[in-house]
Amino acid sequence: MTQLLDIHAEINELRAELAHCILTRKERRDGLRRLEELLAEAERRGREAEGA
Repeated sequence: MTQLLDIHAEINELRAELAHCILTRKERRDGLRRLEELLAEAERRGREAEGA
């Protein structure tokens, strides 16, 4: 459960950074890619938790 909370904390941090910080195109692209990875991982873990 702690890992899931960590993922959601990182997701929230990335969303805030992408919304409020001035970033280069590369930083924004990398941030969006990481956000997509984290969202997919959180969804996968949520499905696993429901099935457990």
